[in-house]
Formats: sequence, structure tokens, C-alpha cells
Amino acid sequence: MPWPAHILRKSDRLRDNETIENKFYPLYNSILNECFPQERFSICPQYATPIAQAGGIGAIGFAVTYVVEALDLDSVVFFLEIKPPTHLPILSGRKDADNQMRQRFGQIAHLVKLPTLYGISAIGKSLCYYTYSVPTHTIEPTRILDSCTLLVDTAPIERWDSNIMGEEGHDKFLAMVQDIQSMINTLC
Repeated sequence: MPWPAHILRKSDRLRDNETIENKFYPLYNSILNECFPQERFSICPQYATPIAQAGGIGAIGFAVTYVVEALDLDSVVFFLEIKPPTHLPILSGRKDADNQMRQRFGQIAHLVKLPTLYGISAIGKSLCYYTYSVPTHTIEPTRILDSCTLLVDTAPIERWDSNIMGEEGHDKFLAMVQDIQSMINTLC
């Protein structure tokens, strides 16, 4: 079953050459509210880390992060970082998005009560899924190490292989939501 009409309308207004990431906020806000009902979840459109709140690293140029918290569990269960689609073909744009995801895991891992924390890097409508395993402290996909002397694609474009508006992308996103809800139900 596809996304509801209001989500499709928001998606239709977005172009692949858009350079402003906040044009994508209404689309993802609607998707998150559709999948994570307010009776069970809080969706925080900005999650200021303690360092950023104190005026430290991250306070300037702060990126909006959508963080989903389970009310019954008092735990972060998912987060989403958004970049404009013009970042996708640019090696440094994907590298920055990948680094931001890994940094965000480090900032919120201590708040996670589920065995797995999901995170998504959305570059436009293209998604790259990340997971953090609490028991093993590992992040997938595995980091590709950079080089001081070679140009290395540390975040290959193939990782953003899921279009949130396509049927497969829709189904993959809903499967992730289902897995999150199953983990919550097991703990509550």
C-alpha cells in the first residue's frame, strides 16, 4: 500500500535539484508522524546534544535531526538526518552525511534501551539505513577508512539505494518501523 495522498503531494513538490534541505522537512515529518503514532512516540524535530546546548561543538551550523522516542520505554528508538539531493552525486557530500550519522550515534547511544538503534541518512528521497548494535557497539554499514594521500569514496553512492517514495523504499521503511515496534513490545 503506498503512502497516503498528503505525503504523495508533499513529495511531488520536491525536485531532484533542490539545494535546501529544509524543503524536505515537511515530507519526512509527515512520514514519521504516519509511522510513529503520537500515542506511543514523541518525534523531536531537533535534538540538541548536551555539547551543542552548552555552546560547544555542534552549536553553530546545527543540523536538524528527527529523533523518535518511545513514550513507554523512555528511549530513543530511531533518528533521521536529512541532506538535499544535490549532495548525493558529490563524494564529499556523502562523506559528510556518513560522518554526521556516525557522530550522532556516538552522541545518543547512551540513551538507547533497545538492542538495535536504527538511523537513516536521507539525501533527498534516497535513503541509507544504519544500525547501531547496543550489545556489540558496532555501526553498520561498516566505515570505509579515508586516506591522507588517496581520494577514497568513504560513503559509496550505492548505499543510498532506497527511494522512500518508491514501493520497495516504502516497504523497507515500514519493515524497519515494524522491527522497532517489535523490539519495544518485547521490552514493555
